[in-house]
Amino acid sequence: MTTMPAWSETAIRMLRDSTTCPVCRSAALVDGQCPACAADLRGAAGEQLWDASQSAATALERRQRLLNRVPMAARVIAPVAGAQPQAPSPTASTPPSSVPRSSATLQSVLAIAGAGLFAIAAIVFTFFNPDLTDRALRSLIVAFITLVFLGGAWLLARRGLQFSAEAVGALGLVFVALDVWALAQLAPPSLSPWLPIAGLTLVSSIAMIVAASLAGIRIWLCAPLVTFALVPTMWGEAAGQEPAAVLGRIGTSFVAAALVLLLPRIGSRFAPSGAPDTAPDVSGEETTRPPKPFGAERIALLILQLLTSGTAILLLPRVFVLTADLPSRAAPSLLTVALLLGLLAVHALLAARHALSRFWSFAAGGMGVSALALALYAPSVLFDAMSGWFPALMPAAFAVALVLAGPVRPLAGGRRVPQYLAGAITSTLLAAVPTSVTSAFFTLETPLSIAANLLDGELARPATALGVHAWAFPLGLLATASGFALFALRARGHSATRPAVPLAETLASAFATLALLTTAAATPLPFLLRVLLALGAAAVIALVVLRIPALSLARRVTALIAAHLLLTFGVILSWADVTWAPLLGIPALIALTAVARAMPPATRFAHVGVGYAYALVLIATTFDLLGVRGIAVPAVTTSIGLLGAIVATFLPRVGARSWYAILTVTAVPFALGVVQVVFERSGWTALSTGMMFALSLALLLTRRPGVTPVLRTAAAALLVPTLAVAIICLGAQVLAMSASPVTLPIIAVLVALVLPSTTVIADLLRRNGLGGTAAHAARLAIEASALLTGAIAVLLALVREASGLGTSVLVLLILGVGSTASALLTRRRYAWWAAGASFTGALWCVWALAGIELLEPYLLPPAVAAMAVAVALRLRGLNTSALYATALAVAIVPILVLTMVGPDAATSPVTLWRGVGLALTAWVLLAAAAITRTPSTRSEDGLSALLDERGTRVRHLRRLRLRPLQVPTLIAAAVAAVGATTLAVRIGIGTGTPWLVAPATAFGLSLLASAVGAGAMFVAARGIRAALPADHALASTRWLEAPAALALPLGAWFAIERDWVVIWAMWALLLAMLTIMLVVARRTEHTHPPVWYLFGIAFVTAIVAWSPRDLRVEWFSLPLGLFLLAAGASALRRGSRPASPGTPAPTLASWPGRWSGSWALLAPGLIVTVLASIVATFTDPLTWRAILVIAFALLAILVGAARRLAAPFVIGMLVLPVENVFAFSVQIGRGIESMPWWITLAVVGAVLLILAVTYERRAGESGSVMARIRDLS
Repeated sequence: MTTMPAWSETAIRMLRDSTTCPVCRSAALVDGQCPACAADLRGAAGEQLWDASQSAATALERRQRLLNRVPMAARVIAPVAGAQPQAPSPTASTPPSSVPRSSATLQSVLAIAGAGLFAIAAIVFTFFNPDLTDRALRSLIVAFITLVFLGGAWLLARRGLQFSAEAVGALGLVFVALDVWALAQLAPPSLSPWLPIAGLTLVSSIAMIVAASLAGIRIWLCAPLVTFALVPTMWGEAAGQEPAAVLGRIGTSFVAAALVLLLPRIGSRFAPSGAPDTAPDVSGEETTRPPKPFGAERIALLILQLLTSGTAILLLPRVFVLTADLPSRAAPSLLTVALLLGLLAVHALLAARHALSRFWSFAAGGMGVSALALALYAPSVLFDAMSGWFPALMPAAFAVALVLAGPVRPLAGGRRVPQYLAGAITSTLLAAVPTSVTSAFFTLETPLSIAANLLDGELARPATALGVHAWAFPLGLLATASGFALFALRARGHSATRPAVPLAETLASAFATLALLTTAAATPLPFLLRVLLALGAAAVIALVVLRIPALSLARRVTALIAAHLLLTFGVILSWADVTWAPLLGIPALIALTAVARAMPPATRFAHVGVGYAYALVLIATTFDLLGVRGIAVPAVTTSIGLLGAIVATFLPRVGARSWYAILTVTAVPFALGVVQVVFERSGWTALSTGMMFALSLALLLTRRPGVTPVLRTAAAALLVPTLAVAIICLGAQVLAMSASPVTLPIIAVLVALVLPSTTVIADLLRRNGLGGTAAHAARLAIEASALLTGAIAVLLALVREASGLGTSVLVLLILGVGSTASALLTRRRYAWWAAGASFTGALWCVWALAGIELLEPYLLPPAVAAMAVAVALRLRGLNTSALYATALAVAIVPILVLTMVGPDAATSPVTLWRGVGLALTAWVLLAAAAITRTPSTRSEDGLSALLDERGTRVRHLRRLRLRPLQVPTLIAAAVAAVGATTLAVRIGIGTGTPWLVAPATAFGLSLLASAVGAGAMFVAARGIRAALPADHALASTRWLEAPAALALPLGAWFAIERDWVVIWAMWALLLAMLTIMLVVARRTEHTHPPVWYLFGIAFVTAIVAWSPRDLRVEWFSLPLGLFLLAAGASALRRGSRPASPGTPAPTLASWPGRWSGSWALLAPGLIVTVLASIVATFTDPLTWRAILVIAFALLAILVGAARRLAAPFVIGMLVLPVENVFAFSVQIGRGIESMPWWITLAVVGAVLLILAVTYERRAGESGSVMARIRDLS
């Protein structure tokens, strides 16, 4: 009998379904009509469609009956080599196919879940029942359960329910393992428990493999194969010695590899016809083959090989440590480890023939070279004198092993030679890591030692730390380098190994370079010889590269990197004795020149810059050694550098890139000098800044090729600041007292003269030959730098005590006059703003002199005046929206910030009054915005026709002109409403309100203040949306009302107390927020905040309400989840029509709108509903909570299966095991009673099994579980 295919059964079920709309398949019919797609099936068309559907279903059923009558031919077995094929007898009967049928239906999944719950219930009843303490009785119960599951799996397989049989059979194997464990406990205590476990595992594995062939249950083949392969590991553990344990794991790896070869014979019943299991050939050719059978078994055995081989490698150090307890046994221990590594390498080569060939080839190369290297190193441990030469001997042994075994073709016929070589090279590198890291440490310690010496610190010299074996480290590195070099020579002889030659040469160069660095850093050679060795090696390498232009790119790059490293290290080492540094700088600069000549011409400018910088350092050091002290050294050095830059500017032979490098280097000491001016000012700093002014002027006026507009503009920008710094330094040099009251007004005069003169300066630059664009850019740079200089002068006048407010007033007045002159002469509109800011600042300084301390007198009068000016100018027809918005921001934002984070905001009662004032300001601004509102359909041209009286026309004209100010007014109202929210937070926290004693009173006032602020924000948002055009981005955004939604509960969050009135009020607020969310989710317009945003606010509200811990978490998680589930369910119930071409794609902000399917609409609510209870089961285990979660999972499974919804079904199936794991993790009996728990599991399992049996009365179909779950929506 042939199983009905999945598509046939699904099609018949859908064709005979009279409740679901056949057009959209997304909603149930109501009186013959579909509420989703509006299809009307009550007429003749509906009757004809129903008749056609019934005819199609009947035809499919008749087709299945005909399929059941088709005879099945006997399966032909491929003959062995040499055998003659025999023709079948024409009279031979045709037996039914022995290949088991699959019934992976959703009902089978229900059966699996039911059986699993029954198994868990049995375990709870047996092991966690306080009334059942007899071990023998428990063993009998476990054995009976084992027989029940094994027998049930056999019967299910006989009835053709293969998938259910596999699931129940897997549970039976779990109980077989429990039986093995129980029988092993009967062994004598003197015997290792691993021996009876290994024997019983061997017997049970063979028995289950035989039973798999007889019953046709695949899981009885896969799992016993793994346990059968684990028997050698158990024997190794039974021996009680580390070498035996490692050997047992290696044996398991070999057995698993052998079982992969024997799979076609062992599991011949499960091998599909026409798909022979052929092993890959050894030719290395990639051929296209049909998929291999026994995929699960192969994967399981592969994972087992990976685990056993990996644990064997991890245990090898213990083998050496535990067996080498005496010095005389160290060599045999190393040979033992080498032998074990060799066996692992052989297994890796064998495993590479079947799967993960690249990985196993890599492992074979690494372990093979390691085994040979350990065998070569083992004799050296017999001599005590050789112990200190480990850094040289171990890398040398691996280098020899790499040369001997590296280029050898693997046993797999050269199929994965690159991976094999990669493993060999990796093992050699790892062996050189101790020597390399130690050498690198002492090499890097040299700069630290030199720095400590320069700073009068104390640090041990590296050569002294290494002791008498200091030469072992460079010799070990040299041996590794030689090994890689010889490996590269051997690898060139074969095409398969030739790709590894560049890597080997690069590594050889790297290790040779590190050997030279270590020799220079940590060997007991004289100081000068070590410095000259590093510098000379760098120069020699550079000359070799320069003299041999035929070198390949890779070799040239590695050689140049080595030269740079040696040069850098030699320069650093030369500073170990400062008195020799200037003299040794000469060979260092010569070596740098050689290295620069070896570099490509396009990159030599970097060496010019480095050389110029190092020359300046040497000059500064020479001045210091000659006795020059203080600020004179950096000032003179900077001046010399700037002079050199000026000379280079007028020398055309200096290339553009090199010239730029010199300028860049010169800028560094100048920048440091500018910073030093902040702390010390004298004539020396005036000299350096004057030289910088000269260089900037030269760069501005020069016509040298290579001067970019950016450089010329930067030079122009430095003119005014450098001259200002020079004035400050000269003032400090000339005046005995503080020069700020004198120099700062002079700088202000300089800025005031420059600002109105920028047009004249630009004209002069054009006459000098500069283009119009360059002259304009220079003008803007001078203007910007002058403004910056003026701002710094104002800042210094305000912060320096010697200046005082009087100096600040003078500076601001001068700058205001200069800005006014600039506005009049250059017609620059920003100058009016600068003048206004300067005069306002001067006025503020006068008020500060008068002792006014409140913030509002400083902000409100200028802001109100600016608003009045903006309104007056707007009535005259000018665009003053920016001025008006700025005035509003200046009036509101600072006070709001001071209210929230001011220094006395937490304690001063003024903060509360400021909050009240901001709330009143918000509503006043809303009223003002309402006054300017006019109907959007009116226009200025139609006012005469609409209005009769002239006065009314004038008022409407004024209101129409003020309409552009409406949106800034509404935005300012929304910002001011934040003050009400801040007031609510203050009341909730209790700062500044000691008269609020009752928590309920504080909560009520806080909620009231939040509601006032939220209401103002909501009205402002609605007003902004109405005032803007329909096509404006803000008019269609969903976020205008989002601040109001957040402000509503924000104040109440901070008023939470451990008071029942407050807790229940907060819970009611949670329900209100969830109700708002649900209402928004059910609406079709997209102008409200997204549902996820409202849910996030409700979620935080729930957390705050739960924080006193007086209510269980379910009081909050269930409303959150159920409301979210209702939002998704409402969209799912409405259904969705086919999207038109212009319909936008669903987004997170549009959820649940435009979304379809149970995963998108129901999964969030389901997860939120159950997740908190699952987590609480672990933190606060309660019996009713665990039962509630299981009941919810059962309900979700039933709803998902009945309504064909994937999300409830799958989530319910996932919740069952997760909740059981959590229940077991908290130890059933501590917080969860065992009897109600196992009864619940048994009842739920029985319900699932009954449903599965009821559904599976019809034959199952072929397919996978995921294929059936995809049928759900």
